[in-house]
Amino acid sequence: MSKNVLSRWGVICVEGEEAAQFLHAQLSNSIKDLPENKIRLAAFCNAKGRMLGTFFVVRKGVQHFLICPSSTIPALTKRLSMFILRSKCKARDASSEWQMQFVPSVSAVLPTAGPMSAHWADDTTCTLALRPHGGVTAGLALKSSSALGDAVPSTTEDDQFDLALHRLGIPFVSIETVEMFIPQAVNFDLIGGVNFEKGCYPGQEIVARSHYLGKSKRRAFSAVVSSEGAIRAGMDVWMEGKTNEPVGNVVTVAHADGNAHLMVDCGLEDAAKPDSQFTLTIDGKALIFKLTNPPYDFTAKGSQFND
Repeated sequence: MSKNVLSRWGVICVEGEEAAQFLHAQLSNSIKDLPENKIRLAAFCNAKGRMLGTFFVVRKGVQHFLICPSSTIPALTKRLSMFILRSKCKARDASSEWQMQFVPSVSAVLPTAGPMSAHWADDTTCTLALRPHGGVTAGLALKSSSALGDAVPSTTEDDQFDLALHRLGIPFVSIETVEMFIPQAVNFDLIGGVNFEKGCYPGQEIVARSHYLGKSKRRAFSAVVSSEGAIRAGMDVWMEGKTNEPVGNVVTVAHADGNAHLMVDCGLEDAAKPDSQFTLTIDGKALIFKLTNPPYDFTAKGSQFND
């Protein structure tokens, strides 16, 4: 494996004898029963149920590593620390201590790796296998800086990882989309990011109400647009023939081969209209595209991928 590491992703470490209990009370997924050989997706929400950040969570002893876009780490670390109070744990930006390498094919490295599994070689190196789909068996290698040695940050690695997440239908919150979406609007509940049976956490009442009292009215869909660098997460998405207001927003962008591969938050009624076309405006020019379904059943309720 090369020495290239992700440049746009980082790590928050929450450490201490009460770290699991603390995170369990703050995040959308169950953390107190997280084994060392599993990964869990989780969101950190505000009181209105809107996501402040999203994480891949992995544990080693009393250390809990929250992997997320580095642009969100300062605010998330500060907010988590505000809620720690007397809990016997602490949260810190550990991006200088731990770095990540993109693993295009976990199956080539660990042929027997299960979905959403963590494989610790020792205390300094862990291979994370995401949930495979459609031939994509991507993952990450989480390594301490001492084990990695001289690392070279690479935006190419970032783009490849973001594209793998796109193909797996896994959204994430970036600095541009903080507080824009509730978990259901971006399919986070469908991919195992929300546990509806655990106790309270910030925004839990809103998230649970959307789940139990009716069908989700918004979901995230896929799209491909021929534009390399100008499209950003958070941009308004419009629908042809509906000009009074945007119908959604760009959730994530992955750049590859001159195209922008998007996840787009959109109302189900608008997405279902026959021959519907959607637009993004870049420098006064409308980019037209269609939406396609994510790589799982977006009409379902709750996670389709249990541990």
